Amino acid sequence: MFMMGAGMALPAFAMDCAKAVQPIEKRICASSVLRAADARMNSAYSGALKAAPDTTIRDMLVRGQRRWIDARNNRLDADYEGRPLAVDEVRKAIDRRAAVLADRSDKGLIARALAERKWLANYTGGPLTGFDANCDFIPDDASGAHVSYACFGAVHVQHRARVCSQSEDWATGAVYQYRSVSAADGGKVRPVAFCETQAHENACDNGGAQSAWMRAGASGGDNHASAPVAGLPQLDAEMWPIGDGDDVVWFDRCLKAAVFPDVR
Repeated sequence: MFMMGAGMALPAFAMDCAKAVQPIEKRICASSVLRAADARMNSAYSGALKAAPDTTIRDMLVRGQRRWIDARNNRLDADYEGRPLAVDEVRKAIDRRAAVLADRSDKGLIARALAERKWLANYTGGPLTGFDANCDFIPDDASGAHVSYACFGAVHVQHRARVCSQSEDWATGAVYQYRSVSAADGGKVRPVAFCETQAHENACDNGGAQSAWMRAGASGGDNHASAPVAGLPQLDAEMWPIGDGDDVVWFDRCLKAAVFPDVR
C-alpha cells in the first residue's frame, strides 16, 4: 500500500502572488473572491493526493492538476475573442475543479483511475498502451462568455502485438472521432488501418468488408488518427470513461478478434 509519509512533500500549485506573472494569476491575486476559490481548490488537491492509493495514481493527479493550471493560464483570463471573462465565470471554473478534486464517489478521479486500471487488465498491455490527453477550456455557447474544462485526445491499448487506438478532437463546436489499428513489430509501430467515425457514423464499429475502414497507405485515405508511441501515461482518469459504452465494446472487439479489420 502506498503511504503518504509525514515528511513527504506534496506537489503544490497554490497561488504565490509575489511571483504572479500570468494575467490570470494577477487577476486571481487582485480578487479576494478568486483567491478564496484558489485556496479551496488547493485544499481539495492536497486532499486528493493524500487519498491516492498508490504512487501511480498520485502521479496521475499531479500531472492532471498541472495540466489544468496550464489550461487556466492559457484560456481562463479571456475568451477566444480576447474579451476578459467575468470574475464570476473564473470563480465557477475554479470551484468546479475543486469539486472534481474533492469527489470521493465512484465518479471521482481516484475511482475512475481504478476503473480504468481494471479495464486495462483485460489485455496484455505493453509499451504502446497509453493516454495522450489534450485538455482545455472550451466555450459552452456561441457567445464564448461561459467555458468548461474538457479533455480530448487519444487512447491506445496494446494486446499482444496489436494496438487499437481511438482519438477525439474538438474543433469549431464539434467532436471528431477517429479509430486506428497498428501492429507492434520488433519495437516498431506499423499502421494497419484507420476509420473516421464522424463521417461514417457507426461504420467503424465493426471491421467487416462493408465498414468504412481503410487500409494504411490506400489511395484516397486521409488518416487523422493519432499514432501510438511508447512512454505515454498508462493511467488518465480524465480520459475515463471512454466515450460511451459502445467504445469499450469496440476496443474489446478490435483487440481480441482474430483479424481486425477484415477489409481484404
